[in-house]
Amino acid sequence: MLLRGFGKLIAIVVAAGLAGALIGIALAELTGGDDSSTPIASATSTVAPAVTPTVAPLTETQTTETQTQPTSTTIEPAAPVRGLVPRVEVLSAQIAPLSADGGTLVTVRVRVTNRRGRALSPEDPVLLAGPDAVPLDDGAKAAAGAVRKALEPGEPASGSLRFTVPSAIAQRIRASGKAQLKIATRTINLRIVSA
Repeated sequence: MLLRGFGKLIAIVVAAGLAGALIGIALAELTGGDDSSTPIASATSTVAPAVTPTVAPLTETQTTETQTQPTSTTIEPAAPVRGLVPRVEVLSAQIAPLSADGGTLVTVRVRVTNRRGRALSPEDPVLLAGPDAVPLDDGAKAAAGAVRKALEPGEPASGSLRFTVPSAIAQRIRASGKAQLKIATRTINLRIVSA
């Protein structure tokens, strides 16, 4: 009698363990296999470690079905292609020694290439030093060459840009070795060396 009761108890524990494992597997399938179903399976597997379930073989009238979910690949639309910006190559950037009259010369040699699909409108380059903007010297516009003119698509141009910088701005540029050049719709960081 005691043996029969013990056998029923083992059968109930095994059935509960199998039910828990099946529920854990079903939850894993429904939730995409996250870790929240792991404790159920591991908790039930420790209840009856020595008992292995037996599965009845399929008879001729039983069939198994495997359903597969169709796989699909979602292709995100590509971001719109924007026009290329002009290429600006800084060949050199130098600052002359501080002058007694308060104006120091900064010379920047550049090459600009229009990579856009339309003509690049002309604009005069500007040297930026913090909040200050220094225009191109009037006498240096010829040396700037084609950099100041309209450039057709694919057309390159080179020029030497000269800016006369007031002494307070020149001291700041000398101390940091940095400034910016606004040219061809772009603002380029400059590393300025002493001449």
